[in-house]
Amino acid sequence: MAGRTEGTGDGHVIEEELDREIGFLGAVAIGVGTMIAAGIFVLSGLAVSKVGAAAIVSFLLAAIVAGFTAAAYGEFSSIYPESGGGYLYVSETFDTDLTYIMGWTMILGYPASAAFYLASFSEWFFRFIYPVLDLPQAIPFWVSGLFILVLLVGVNLKGTEESNAFQIVVTAMKVALIILFLYGGLQALDTSTVTASMAENITRLSDIGLTSALVFITFFGFSAIATNAEEIRSPGSTVPRAIYFSMGFVTFIYSLVVLVVVIAVNDTTGFLPFLDAQLPAISGIDAARQFVAQNGEISMGLAAQYYLGNVGFYVIIVGALFSMLSAANATIMAGSRVKLAMARRNHLPRDFEDLHPRFNTPYKTVLLTGGFILVYVIVFSVIFGKPPGAEAGGQEVHAPFGLHLGIEGLAGFANFLLLSGLTIVNIAIIASRRKFPDIERPFTVPGVPWIPIIAVLANIVLLLNVGLTSFLVGVFAELIGVGVWFAWKTRAPSIERIEKETPTAVAEYTSPGLDYQIVVPIANPANVDQLMRTACTLAADNDGEVLVVSVVTVPNQTPLTEGRQFADQKRAVLDRAIEFAEDRGVPVSGTIRISHDAAHAILNTVHQQEADAVLVGWQGQLGRRRGFVFGSTVDVVISDAKCDVYVEKIGAGMDGEVESILLPTAGGPHAAFARETAKVIARATGATLHVITVVDPSAPPEDRQRAEQLLQEATVGTEGFTVETALIEGDDIVDTIVNETGTHDLTIIGATREGLLQRVLFGAIPEAVGQRSQSTVIMTKRYLGVTSRLAWLFSRDENDQLASK
Repeated sequence: MAGRTEGTGDGHVIEEELDREIGFLGAVAIGVGTMIAAGIFVLSGLAVSKVGAAAIVSFLLAAIVAGFTAAAYGEFSSIYPESGGGYLYVSETFDTDLTYIMGWTMILGYPASAAFYLASFSEWFFRFIYPVLDLPQAIPFWVSGLFILVLLVGVNLKGTEESNAFQIVVTAMKVALIILFLYGGLQALDTSTVTASMAENITRLSDIGLTSALVFITFFGFSAIATNAEEIRSPGSTVPRAIYFSMGFVTFIYSLVVLVVVIAVNDTTGFLPFLDAQLPAISGIDAARQFVAQNGEISMGLAAQYYLGNVGFYVIIVGALFSMLSAANATIMAGSRVKLAMARRNHLPRDFEDLHPRFNTPYKTVLLTGGFILVYVIVFSVIFGKPPGAEAGGQEVHAPFGLHLGIEGLAGFANFLLLSGLTIVNIAIIASRRKFPDIERPFTVPGVPWIPIIAVLANIVLLLNVGLTSFLVGVFAELIGVGVWFAWKTRAPSIERIEKETPTAVAEYTSPGLDYQIVVPIANPANVDQLMRTACTLAADNDGEVLVVSVVTVPNQTPLTEGRQFADQKRAVLDRAIEFAEDRGVPVSGTIRISHDAAHAILNTVHQQEADAVLVGWQGQLGRRRGFVFGSTVDVVISDAKCDVYVEKIGAGMDGEVESILLPTAGGPHAAFARETAKVIARATGATLHVITVVDPSAPPEDRQRAEQLLQEATVGTEGFTVETALIEGDDIVDTIVNETGTHDLTIIGATREGLLQRVLFGAIPEAVGQRSQSTVIMTKRYLGVTSRLAWLFSRDENDQLASK
């Protein structure tokens, strides 16, 4: 089942998911509908105006590059049949906050594609429909595109079934109309014209590459299929089949369309004289050629008029407009699902995860996608754009800073974003094979890692050919995304907002409000004594207090007020924890909060109380959902809590007596924090502290010297209890430490820093020790302030011996 699991507070579990209403035909309609759109009607003419018949080569190159990456999407969609597309695949593989960048790229990329389709719609509507309807030229050309945007957002708010039915009908119509266009154009096939144009342009490799980058957006529809996998029936088999069927069909159609356009624009005895006669601004064959070169985006429409007459012409124009409309619709659908996946992984506010209570659609992400499209249309088409026909008519166009973007600039910008995302997905498929070798893959990419490597290189080549302006605008947009992320993640929510999002059902604030406070979330009654024993020890050493938290969770569709009826079920755990602390003379308070998400409630409590630390329990089992280490709630608390973090795995047979503590030590602030914690517990319990550091048997003398220095540092400030140190050799650090834990009651280990794209909570070594050890393990992570997120993600502690193997 795809979707998100919610607890109701009474032990029941509810799966919240989107309905699987899309079959193979619907999936193909999404792909073909997105690919046969503005690309075929607008970019085919632009491509031919740039490189003539060699545009066929440009389209084929773009299709081949897209095909390589489509294989990665096919494999990933068979593993993770959920909403989110490339963002989901990258986050499931690398699972760090860096994957937000991938999500941001898709957040911008999908709306940019939709904006391109709507901007193309506006231009064709202005050029061809305004005169027919006798609409005043004073009405801005972009008004029609904004009207369609409102219509499509409304359709997507209504529901997937309506949106998908609309997609199938419109896609079938436009395929039929394109076949009509090809029927008319291919009757005038002149192979010598095509051959001459190909020979003239085939050596212009740079221009062909630039054109491939320009038209790449036309093939990105394959990703829209994968992005909607959560709503596709049997996605493991349906998605890959739909992707390749759509791409093969569209590539064939594109080649024929380019062929017909080439025949037309090189026809000096028919088409060009026809233009001369039809358009008053043109005088002579050369002027007609120049007009086509400057107005390539409408070349297909003019060719349709020549081959099919006025009736056929307007049939094609209407088909083109519907094509652009359906492509925008499919892209809005895909873009909103990326935002839904990001909200589920805390890379967007959780409010964007909400489904409409009546339509069961992610209405907030649909509205956000529509907002991005609106901004793009205004920026690229209105502020920095050119009115249709301005250049050919000799009209002087002024734009801020002299920067002209328009449709071509918008296509380049969208391609920059989409190619960046596809490059990361191909890297992810290689990493996935290595990280999860045994995971079931109903569809597999052949030739890994070579096929993905070829795809990465090809994507980079196209990326460098999108045009300097589009490249720079894309980089600027990515930097804005990084700024938004850190501004959002470091913001301080108001107390009123916290209470609204996670209202308090029960509050017993009996402690005097001391300077140090440790928050202890408790869900399992069996863990109360051990977690409170640790919390009380830490609080007492800091002359502080303990705040016990219990959370009642309700599904998103259920009002938070309904959770109050379950508060009594949590009261027994709260009372027992408070009594435990009071018996030991430690100041204690307790609260029960109601939330749609337990982690959110815990983090809000930490922030509201300005707590210094949080202690969470762990059963020692890996998260049941892919991508989680300790489980979704604990992972989020570890990652996002702005305070010191302790995670305690309670070992088998733990009775509270601690006589021996193991402390594997290494360099860095988190290891130092672990040493402080171990000394506090050893002093309180009278246990013997055994400090060890592990070195490889073949380690050079300087490494051994560093290890000895760490052991010596660990003995400082150990008055009141016994300390023993040992330098231990071991080929495998985790195995060595786990073996040592078997002879001790408690192990305390600090977080380590891992490589850039690894899961970063405590680090692979502490997490493995915690999972495999039979005794109790406490993992510690010190809060390093606002800048810790950057330092945590982008640095590696070279002196961290535990992570150096």
